[in-house]
Amino acid sequence: MKPAKKILLFVILITGCNFSFSQCANPINIFSFVHNGHSYEVVKENKTWTNAAACAVSRNGYLAEINDLAEQNAIFTELTSNAGITITSTQNQFGTASVWLGGSDAVTEGNWIWDGDNNGIGTQFWSGGPNGVPIGRRYTKWGTSPAEPDNSGGQDHLTIIIKPTAVNYGRWNDLISTNSIYYLIEYSTILSNQDLELKDQLNIYPNPFNNIITIDYNKSTAIDKITIVTILSQEIKIISPEEMTNNEIDVSSLNNGMYLLNVHLKNGKVISQKIVK
Repeated sequence: MKPAKKILLFVILITGCNFSFSQCANPINIFSFVHNGHSYEVVKENKTWTNAAACAVSRNGYLAEINDLAEQNAIFTELTSNAGITITSTQNQFGTASVWLGGSDAVTEGNWIWDGDNNGIGTQFWSGGPNGVPIGRRYTKWGTSPAEPDNSGGQDHLTIIIKPTAVNYGRWNDLISTNSIYYLIEYSTILSNQDLELKDQLNIYPNPFNNIITIDYNKSTAIDKITIVTILSQEIKIISPEEMTNNEIDVSSLNNGMYLLNVHLKNGKVISQKIVK
C-alpha cells in the first residue's frame, strides 16, 4: 500500500541536539536496512497494529508487505540476525516473539489484503482460513503447525514469528490487533541518511485533522514556508513560519478530503505529508 490515509497521533518525547519534540518512534529504537530498491525500518517499540500503522504512515511509509521468497528471507534475516532484537521484548499474548506486518482481514473475514496504511484498501493475497488459497499465486508464508490463519478469537492482523523455539518460527501468524509488539515499516524507495534525518526533525499532527494542525520541529531546521496542495496539485494555502502560533496552522477553512502538506526548508529540501480532514 502507498502511504497514507489514516493517521493518529502517538507521542514519544525525543531529546537531543538541544531540542525536543513529539515523534511516534524514537530514532534510537529504529534499525534500517535496504532490499530490492525499498527501505525498511524495524521499530523496536511496542505498539498495537493500529498504532503501528499510524506511525508508519506518519513517517510516509506503511507496515511492510512481503511479496516473494527473496523479500521474506531478507526481512527474516534482518529481524533475527542484524536488528538487535531482544525477543523477550516483543512477545505477543501467547509469549511468542512476533513483529507486525501490513496484512489484515479486518474488513472482510478471510480476505487477507496488504493494508499497511490501514485504509481498508489493498491487494488481496489470501482467501479463507488455514485451508484457504493464495490469490493470484501471490506469495504467502503462513504457519503450518498449527496451520494459520486460524482467526482464534478475532485475529485480524499479520505478524511474522521470530522466536527460535516456536513451532512456526519464521512463518506468518494472525494475531489480535491489541497485542503490543515491535513492527516493520516499508518505504517504496531507498531513503538516504539525510532523508531519515529529516523524518526525525518534523512531526505533523493530528491526522486526520479538524481545524488545527501542529508542526513540531527542530528549531535549527530553517523552514522557508509551508504549502497545502490538493490531490489535483492545486496550491490552496501558503503559510510562513511567522504566521504560526505555537507551531499551529489554522486549517478550519479546508473542505473534507485529502491534501498534501509540504514543508519547504531554506536549504531547498521539501518534506511532504499526506493529511486528511
